Amino acid sequence: MIVLLATAIPVLAADLARAAERPNVVIIFIDDMGYGDVGFNGATGPKTPNLDQMATEGMRFDDFYVGCAVCSGSRTSLMTGCHYQRLSMNAVLFPNSKNGLHPDETTIADMLRETGYKTACVGKWHLGHLPPCLPTYQGFESYYGVPYSNDMWIDPANRLTKDITVREGLTLEQVKAGHKQRNRVPLMRGEEVIEYPADQKTLTKRYTEESVRFITENRDEPFFLYLPHTMVHVPLAVSEEFENRTGKLIWDAIEEVDWSVGEILSTLTSLGIDKKTLVLFTSDNGAAVGSSLPLRAKKGSVYDGGIREPTVMWWPGTIPAGKVCKEVAGTIDMLPTLSGLCDGKLPENKIDGKDIKSLMLGEPEAKSPHEHYALMHREGTLRSGPWKFYPWKETNKGNQAIKDHVPSEDPVQLYHVVDDIGERKNVASQHPELVEKFQSVFDAHVAEITANRRPTQIMTRARNPVASPDLPGRKSRASRPLDWWKVKLGDVFGGGNAPRIADRPFQVSATVEGDALSGIVVAQGGEVVGYSLYIDDGNCVFSVRLSGNELHRVKTPVGKKKSTIRAGIDAKGVLTLRVNDGEIATIKGGLIKRHPAESLCIGHDDQKPVDSDAPSTAFNGNLLEVKLEWKAPAK
Repeated sequence: MIVLLATAIPVLAADLARAAERPNVVIIFIDDMGYGDVGFNGATGPKTPNLDQMATEGMRFDDFYVGCAVCSGSRTSLMTGCHYQRLSMNAVLFPNSKNGLHPDETTIADMLRETGYKTACVGKWHLGHLPPCLPTYQGFESYYGVPYSNDMWIDPANRLTKDITVREGLTLEQVKAGHKQRNRVPLMRGEEVIEYPADQKTLTKRYTEESVRFITENRDEPFFLYLPHTMVHVPLAVSEEFENRTGKLIWDAIEEVDWSVGEILSTLTSLGIDKKTLVLFTSDNGAAVGSSLPLRAKKGSVYDGGIREPTVMWWPGTIPAGKVCKEVAGTIDMLPTLSGLCDGKLPENKIDGKDIKSLMLGEPEAKSPHEHYALMHREGTLRSGPWKFYPWKETNKGNQAIKDHVPSEDPVQLYHVVDDIGERKNVASQHPELVEKFQSVFDAHVAEITANRRPTQIMTRARNPVASPDLPGRKSRASRPLDWWKVKLGDVFGGGNAPRIADRPFQVSATVEGDALSGIVVAQGGEVVGYSLYIDDGNCVFSVRLSGNELHRVKTPVGKKKSTIRAGIDAKGVLTLRVNDGEIATIKGGLIKRHPAESLCIGHDDQKPVDSDAPSTAFNGNLLEVKLEWKAPAK
């Protein structure tokens, strides 16, 4: 019999003295807002007084780029500091997509949480709507929002909460059966759907209220709030207070987003934490319905109207007020910049972003760290100083069209975007030396990314189980939701169904029997994070991997034919191991800070092992009982 139990105990608090030196971080990420949709960039339709005031009190970044002209690729770049192609991510994920952002990648939330920050994601995620790709597997302690774009539908693989609110005349049975209708999307809390379909008219308001609660509850310790609004993506919707204010629904939606920004900033100020809080406001890509003027094109295009965004950074007393930065920077730079500002550890894997702290702080003569900023999205582009290069022939079709514009006949495009912000005059033929240089740089960029791609994560789908490896003499079982009372030797439970051990003390107890025992008893995780309990050469070993390069082992002899093993990590991060009534072996390690993406395996380790020194064979004895007790951190 295998039993897994969960109890609640406090864990160690962050070092408050050290935390006081680091800023809180709020990232407000709007969906489909264009460069020309805000007052500080010349908008005359919607009124954005809060954003305009934020720009007056903070610094505008006038040449600020995202990593993709559409949703998922852009969010990947922001969260990981990597080009989305490096991580093999889709430009856009859908409810029927099978993959998502790999949890082994380090997100801003992962990095900050490891240094003691409280973390929350409120809004549109769109990097994977199922375990183990949801925000709660990517460094966020809490999640509230719509898992992808609001013009999509619900996936029947999503887990429903017991008291789900079902709206618009639907029944719970219809939802469970896989109701599919565009523009009908789920609202989630944590990893469960709490409302379907979401009342989109109230989303901006509810996101704001949730964010204000999080800020208020965590005002005395460092926090990271990621607020990716669903609006102003179609279908557009606003609350009653903002209906019919302007005569255009898109402008109403922009004004409600502006209100939301005002609520966030006023909360920070009223709590007295504004001077120790960095707030970034920007958009995921260019306008879909609104305006990207005076830039060329809109969402989906790699012309500036698709990827150059309205951006303000606000940190009273630290970021100089009323300044405008005209150096090239982007969302891809936020992770490495926050690493320096917040005492975070950079990922071990290669990233593409650069530290733009000197630009943010307005240091004299500060320059962009990007000599060349290349994007592979669609046909590709490259920005270098005042120049924008496109390794393809200009067209005048679709969202790239300009009224009465005659396209150049040159095979490539080159624009001086300081003198020609609307990218109208192709000067490629006048600067062959620049064309040759930029083409070479772009080609090298593509070659390097292509040669060094890292994988996405296959999501855990109830209707698409992944088989576990065969074990000698035992029937292999498929990955499925964990039923504590029916688990047997040889089972595999995907990362989404496995126990939540991140930041939590836990203990594994196992009773084993047999002669010359050897093999994995229990393992959860892989070569990034996880633990493995195994027997090898007469010793029982408890191995814990805290990161790719940090592995801790504690071991003690196994002498009897039948033994009870107890291994775990306590609240202070100490690894303990005891066999029967023998001495307790200990070693200082640490809590596992990230939820393992790989499976929980009983009697083997099914993919890349946690510990490369562990036996590669399945457990050769009888596993009479296993208990896994994990202890939730204090709220």
